[in-house]
Formats: sequence, C-alpha cells, structure tokens
Amino acid sequence: MVQITETILRDAHQSLLATRMKLEDMLPIAEKLDKVGYFSLEMWGGATFDVCIRFLNEDPWERLRILKSKIKNTKLQMLLRGQNLVGYRHYADDLVEKFVKKSAENGIDVFRIFDALNDIRNMEYAISVAKDVNATVEGTISYTVSPVHTISQFLKLAEELAKLSCDIICIKDMAGFMSPKEAYDLIVALKKEIGLPVHLHTHCSSGMAPATYFAACQAGVDILDTAMSPLAWGTSQPPTESIAGMLKNTPYDTGFDMALLSEIRDYFFKVKENYKDIIDPISERVDTSILIHQIPGGMLSNLISQLKQQKAMDKYQDVLKETAYVRADLGYPPLVTPTSQIVGTQAVFNVVLGERYKMISKEVKEYIKGMYGKPPGEISLEVKKLAIGDEEPITCRPGDLISPEWEKNVKELTDTGLKSVPTDEDILSYALFPQPAMQFFKKQKGESQKVEPGLKAASSKLAGQTFNLVIDGEKYEVIIEDPKSQNKLMPPFKVMVNDEEYKVQNLDFLKTDARNSPSETQMKLNISSLETVGGNVYSPMPGSIVDIKVKIKDKVEKGSVMLILEAMKMQNEIQAPVTGTVEDIYVKVGTIVEGGDLLLKIMN
Repeated sequence: MVQITETILRDAHQSLLATRMKLEDMLPIAEKLDKVGYFSLEMWGGATFDVCIRFLNEDPWERLRILKSKIKNTKLQMLLRGQNLVGYRHYADDLVEKFVKKSAENGIDVFRIFDALNDIRNMEYAISVAKDVNATVEGTISYTVSPVHTISQFLKLAEELAKLSCDIICIKDMAGFMSPKEAYDLIVALKKEIGLPVHLHTHCSSGMAPATYFAACQAGVDILDTAMSPLAWGTSQPPTESIAGMLKNTPYDTGFDMALLSEIRDYFFKVKENYKDIIDPISERVDTSILIHQIPGGMLSNLISQLKQQKAMDKYQDVLKETAYVRADLGYPPLVTPTSQIVGTQAVFNVVLGERYKMISKEVKEYIKGMYGKPPGEISLEVKKLAIGDEEPITCRPGDLISPEWEKNVKELTDTGLKSVPTDEDILSYALFPQPAMQFFKKQKGESQKVEPGLKAASSKLAGQTFNLVIDGEKYEVIIEDPKSQNKLMPPFKVMVNDEEYKVQNLDFLKTDARNSPSETQMKLNISSLETVGGNVYSPMPGSIVDIKVKIKDKVEKGSVMLILEAMKMQNEIQAPVTGTVEDIYVKVGTIVEGGDLLLKIMN
C-alpha cells in the first residue's frame, strides 16, 4: 500500500492560483477531505503565510487553527524552509525556535523541512526544535539536475538527515522534471542505504509525473503527493483520483473510496470558477522547456504574475531562457524558494532592463556572500565581482551571524502603538513580513491608519505630454509614453524634458506627420529609456519602498545605496547616480511606486 499526501489546500493552488485560495473555500470541504484516509493534508507554509497577509487579508495562524478544528483524523502538514522559515531570508535561531513551536501548538503535525541549497547547516536547528515538540519530521532533499548534483551527494545528505532523527526522507522535485528512471534509482538507493520511509513530491510540468510515480512505487516509495484533479496537472501535482485509480488492484493500492473523491472533485470544480481570472493557461499546460530552465510550479505561476505587473509578458520565453544562464552563473542552486525567486527575479531584471546584471538584487548579493549557505557549484567570478567586489564570502553557518531577533521584534511591534496587545503569533508575522504585517494589522484589527501628505510618490508621469526635441539640427515632436515597446537602439544623446536632463538610449520612429516639414517626425520615447544624467532618481520598476537610507541634505557618493525597493518579493538597492547632496525625497517607507516614478533628487 502507498500512502498519499493531498496538496489541494497548499501547493496545488500555489502552483496554479498564485496561492490565492481563501479559507472560506476550504472550510465547506474540510470534513470530507478528513474522511479520505490521507497520510496528511498539506495546508500551510510555503507561500501561503505571505499571501494570507499580503493579499487575502487573512491571519495565517487563524487559518491553521480553524482547519485544525475541522480536520480531526488527518495529520496537518506544512512546508518549512529551514532557517528561512516561510520568509525569504535567514532568521535567528530564537525566531526559528519560536516559529516551529507555535506552528506545532496551533496545529501542525508534520514538518517538511528543506533548504534551497541542500545545506544541512540550515536545516538542523529547525529539525531539532520540531523533534523536541514530538512532530513528525520529513528531512528533505531538494532534487535537481546539474553538472554538480549526483545520487551519491543526495545519499550523503539523506545520511545526515537520518542522523538528525528525521522520521521520513522526502524527495522534493519542485520543478517536475524527475524521470521515471531517476526516481527509481534514487529511491532504491535511499531504501537500501538509509532505510527510512521515502516520500516523493513532484509536479506535472514536464508531463512525466504519473510515470515517475509508478516507477517510484516499484522502487518502494512509501508516500506520494497528489492534488485533486480540478487543481492538478500543469505546474501542480498529478491528480489524486488518477493516481488512486492507476494503483487500484496493485500492491500499491491506496484503498481510497473513489465515490468520495468524486464528491470532493465536484466541489473543487465549483471553487475553481471563483479564481478563473487568476489562472493563466501557461500554468496548466505541459511545458517541456522545464527540462532546461527548471523553474518550479509555484514559482512559474508567480513569475507569470510578476511579468504581468511589469507589463512584460511578451518577454516570458526570454525570461525562461535567461533563468538557465543566471542559475549557471550562481553555481547551479536548486530552484526552490527562496533561490527560485532569487534566480528568477534576477532573470526578469536582466531581460526587462535589457542588460545582464545592470541591477542586482540585495538577495543575489547576499547569496553570493554566502548568507544563504554554500552554493552547490562555483559562482561566476565576473558576476561575483559585479555583486560584491573584492569582498570574501562567509564560510560559517549563516545563522551563527544573526543576533537574536525575538525581543527586538517584540519591542518594535509594541512601539508601533497598536491598540490591541500583540500575540506571539502577531510578533512572528511581523518579524517575517514587517510591512505587510503592519498593513494587515491595521485592516484586520481596525487600527486607524494615519495618512500623511506626500505619501504617494511624486511621479515622473510624463505620459501623454509632448515636447520639442532637436537632434543634430533635426526638429522632432516627442510624445512620452509608458512602454511595452521594444525600441530600436540608437546612439545615446541628451534631451531636456521639463528642465531635466536625460540620456536617451531608445527611440521608436512611428510615423511622419504630413502636416509638418519632413524634418519633423513624431516619436514615442519609452520612459524606461530615460537615464538620469543629473540627479533625479527614478524607480526602475513597480514595487514598494521598504527602506530609505538617506535624509534631505545628506551628502552621497555616486553608487551609494539610498533606498531599498521591494519588487517581485526581492529587495533592490537604488543607488546614487551622481555624487552630491540630497535635495528632496518624494517617497516614504511603504510608498507604492510605478516604473518611472520620481523617488528623490540629488544636487550635484
């Protein structure tokens, strides 16, 4: 008999619905899910925590408690990113301990603990805490294929996980490119050399998953991840009903009641209709290019969402190709959160900005410094130089460099003046996602939000305005527009717009206006092509301001960090384009900006 973990309440909708399924759509079916006989229901962790707070106005802790009250016979499971918890950076050990204990206290029975780099040092503390609270622990191998990954390396990691008293070894094929033979060989080796139960997780992205699952059964796998069919296939897991049917009357029979599964399926078909505007056909289809770019299902749907926000869906295939280059440059990290976001977002920057590593996210810099752990392979020396100069990466466990954070966050949240007394769970939410958590508290707890003048970004919204432009004696009429354009590269020249000087790289000649002289041509000037020659600093893309490093009248050096812009869940350092004095700042922490918005001004 093979057991099943159902992912419909977490990874299935993370993969296809950008994690947007609401608690209200889970509750009516919770008790029927509890009757199926699953090994566990994966319903928490991963991106669900962030999305609940940031987009759904739900308390993730309350979601966990309520589902626990409805699901009494089936273990509840979460995905935990080791020292990253459910965030996108490493946290101090005291936060890791508090989070794991509170997760168990609120209802988590099974912790699937992994590290994006398979660095055991980033997993061991979370594993030890989970074992202390008598939870079931799945020590996880982040499976990938690259010139530096081998079965012997995966076996060595599994041996270390077994020594930490993990109950189960999980193979996490987050991108869905594991072939039947690869699954068979690895599982046979794990069963022979390690002896612990083996749990296999994959996605249908490449189309091989059902065959891979059957090969895994033949190799002796103990547990498989599946998703109810309305949210299966594509970048999600294989369908629960199909796998149960495939294994029926074999030694691996799940014993599931197919009529009960049919009822659950019908319910989720109706629920899916609520999210039809979110689903992108790209996420639901087989895409064999995943065998090259290896972007996991959850990241792929979020990547599509991010490209739409950037108005750059036309560059989707370019980004997929660029991801493979960035991954190689960064030493072939497995593409699972947070490294999937780190690599994928850098690929987006490279493509959207039209130049590799023109902007390097703070996370990429910290990854290269070793703050996420030891990369599997060698990092490109050229990229390393661009990111951190001559600085040497750390070699110790990253968590050892992080000072205790719990008391600091208690004080910070208390000092914000929230009317209600924050719970331990509130403090953890704030520690992981400070700005989204504060916005959530203000909405959820009825706190009044003080709106100050100037909170909205002063924008360089030149769109629709017309200017006269003279280039080499030729007179042109220029219309400034926000772009999706792919303009023809021309020799750079300077242009004055509203008394501001810019260097223009791209001009798209649209038409000659017959009413004007032949030398007067109407052009569209892509605002993303405006590079500040003076001291105006513009946002390179949509995002939110999460930190401001300077004040008015501060003197800054060219290249110094002035603001931190969060875009696509990554933090990006906005640097001074010139040496001078900060004359004005047009944004505050929390300001939402668009690409091209004016952030601050420096006087030379």
